[in-house]
Amino acid sequence: MPTPTSRKSKKPDTNNADLKAESIQVVKQPDLESDADFSTLIENFQSGEFNKCVDLLKKLETTYPAHPLLIKFKSDLEMKLSLKDMEIANLKEEKRKQTKTRLRMSAFAIISTGIVLFVFSISYTFLNKIATDRRLEMEMVLLDSLNQQAELLLLAGQPHPVEEIIERMNSIDPEYEHIKELRSETDELLQFESDYKEALNLVAEDRDAEGLDILKKLNNEKPGMWDIDFQISSIEDSIQLAESLEKGNSAYQVEQWDQVINAYENALTLDPEYNDPLMKEQLLNAYLQSIIGMLENEYTTTENLENAERYYRSAVATIPQNKAFSSERGNLEEVSSNLLELQFTQNAKAILEDKNQTTAAISKAVSYLSKAATIKPANAVLQLDLKNARFYQTGFENFIGMDWESAIANLNQIVSVDPDYAGGNARVLLYEAYYALGKHFNSLSLYQDARENLEQAEILAWDDSDNLLKLFQVQVLLGDTIGKMNDFQNAVSYYKYALEVIELPQKLSQYPTINTMYKEADNLLVLGEFEKAFTAFRGVIDGIDPLYTNSEIEIKDGVCLAFFASENISTVNAVIDANNLPNTMVIAFGRKLIVPFIEK
Repeated sequence: MPTPTSRKSKKPDTNNADLKAESIQVVKQPDLESDADFSTLIENFQSGEFNKCVDLLKKLETTYPAHPLLIKFKSDLEMKLSLKDMEIANLKEEKRKQTKTRLRMSAFAIISTGIVLFVFSISYTFLNKIATDRRLEMEMVLLDSLNQQAELLLLAGQPHPVEEIIERMNSIDPEYEHIKELRSETDELLQFESDYKEALNLVAEDRDAEGLDILKKLNNEKPGMWDIDFQISSIEDSIQLAESLEKGNSAYQVEQWDQVINAYENALTLDPEYNDPLMKEQLLNAYLQSIIGMLENEYTTTENLENAERYYRSAVATIPQNKAFSSERGNLEEVSSNLLELQFTQNAKAILEDKNQTTAAISKAVSYLSKAATIKPANAVLQLDLKNARFYQTGFENFIGMDWESAIANLNQIVSVDPDYAGGNARVLLYEAYYALGKHFNSLSLYQDARENLEQAEILAWDDSDNLLKLFQVQVLLGDTIGKMNDFQNAVSYYKYALEVIELPQKLSQYPTINTMYKEADNLLVLGEFEKAFTAFRGVIDGIDPLYTNSEIEIKDGVCLAFFASENISTVNAVIDANNLPNTMVIAFGRKLIVPFIEK
């Protein structure tokens, strides 16, 4: 079957139609050709307006029935119309097919679009949820970050920036859980700040006490906020400064110099830059008056002396370096000389009275006294003190070296003038030197020499009534020595005195065995059998160990044993025997020693 296109290719073209028209015109009748409708028919035919041709042709056929031209024309017109109908049918078929294809494609497109829209709808919903969740998550992160910033600012005491942060947070999410709490804390801090400013305004108006009360209250609420601690300290210092100045002025009026110094020094400690000429003048005068008072006091202590020295240094720093204060500087120079001399003598005295003194320390004391005597060469008392110190230094060295005779000679130079020299230390050494020398002579059977030294020791022991052991041991050794001289009567008398010194008769009820021995010895004495009484009393003495009390006491390195024993109401001989020590007067290494003594 030929396609519409092939059919169209067989369609006569316009030129062929013209030829046919011309052939028709050869046989036409003149009357048809001259008809205007025929001309219009030809024009419509040539222009392809075949529907118009049909109407005109029908009209002409009525006028010119069976006219050959019209018949031929009708044939050609029918062919044209047939071709046109076929073309129209083809076009309709093509259009139908196109429409069907279009409908199929439209349906496919609609279905595809639906599927796409469905998928898109699901994807959009899912993605929108993800985006929403992501947005909410980012908002929460931002809110938490802003909340953290706000909290840090509140901790730093900055409420105003927090207000801005809260507004921003509110614009993001008014329901955010921390906004309410932040607002409350911010309002509280704003009120806190208002109270703080009020306190500072009160201080600026010289209403320190009121401002201080508010600041202390604020500091209790929020310790460490801003500079409140500093403000409180500053206000308190200001109040204390005023109080100190008032105390100093009041004390100055009644010449209470120590109180003046304490008050004004406290004021300068509170405010080192405080510069009041009147206050400084009064402080300087208080320094001078206090130093003079201590120098004139014969009972000035080492502590007083240290204070005087400090006052002197402070006074020197206080005096302006100009001619107007030349007399004050002259007074200070005189005071300085007296103060230095007193310092040397007091330090020397303290060393010489120390129970833990050493050879080196005593040497330093002598050096101090020598300096003092150099400062005041015309002072006879100072010269005598220096002389005695040198005797004491030599006597101490003799004692440590157990050169008893030399020690006694040098120490006697001092004790004969001042029995309490060096706080009694010279007398302690002298007693132990006499006792040691008497014991030494006794061991050599030089009984008379022993007796003479022991009697000197006894005299010194009587002056130390608290130390029963000291008198007891020297009287017992005297009894031993005199007994060896066959003077049993005097020997027994010493034994009996020694036992009465330690109050043995009053204690005998506690010791039955010793009580029996003592009564037997006493009966022999009454009967005049002195030699037997001597032996009996010696036996009692040998058995009185239970009457001794022992204590364990620490002794330091280099301490003289004589001072250690005397301080603990014992004797060198008793300590050496109790601890099995070598015959030495100085303990080289510190340790604990057993110290025997007799209680009253």
